[in-house]
Formats: sequence, C-alpha cells, structure tokens
Amino acid sequence: MRPEAEDAAVVDDLLGAFTDRLRARDVEGVLSLFGGGAVVFGSEIGESATGHAELRLFFSRIFARPRTYGWLWDPLTVRGTDDVVWFVGPATVVIRADGGTERRAPYRLSGVLTRQPEGRWLFMLFNGAEPVASD
Repeated sequence: MRPEAEDAAVVDDLLGAFTDRLRARDVEGVLSLFGGGAVVFGSEIGESATGHAELRLFFSRIFARPRTYGWLWDPLTVRGTDDVVWFVGPATVVIRADGGTERRAPYRLSGVLTRQPEGRWLFMLFNGAEPVASD
C-alpha cells in the first residue's frame, strides 16, 4: 500500500484537472484524463458511457447544455496500491449557468484511477451521484 497522503494528492490533482476541463467545455481535454476502456456513470437516468467514443458523445452532450459543472470536495476516503487508487466521499456539485448564476447541491464522488506505464494517472471509473433523502 502507498501512503494515503500521496494517494489523496493523486485524486485531488486529477479531480481538479477534470473540473477545470469541464468548466472549459474541453472534450479532448476531458478525454485525456480517462483510460481507453474507462466507464462514467452520472447522476441522471441514462448518463453512462464506456470507452472514448461513448465518452466523447457523453461529454459533448453535457457541454451543449447552458451550464457547466464542477465539484468542491471534502477530504475523500482514498486507498491505493502502486498502480491503482480508488476514492469515495462527499462533495458539492457547483452548477454555473452561462448567464452567471450558480447553484450548489450535495453530491457523492467515487472512482478508480490507474497508473499508466509512463507514470501518469487516469480515470478508469468515475461516478457522480446526488444523494437522496431517506425516510
């Protein structure tokens, strides 16, 4: 097992890059953060994609909306080995309308990152979900 602080830094860096590219509506930039067979599950019905072709279509649809998305996250639970890091935890989704208004809501993030042969980390699984109040 690797030091948790090192794993947390890897996750923070990749999530930060992901948020920056989402805000910029940069499809190719987002894709560069995901491995070839990566899987994404969003919070809305039907929001899932596997592999770069589906991810390109998925993010192109999201970027066509009149708003952008990003997250603020509390310290996440992060664990890892030499070549795999996984995370889960609470966050806040920050939705910015093109008109300038901003809305925030509770969110949950989880994912799996793998280290590539050249040392770069990429998402292989990313999931974002809105928590639902229980009875």
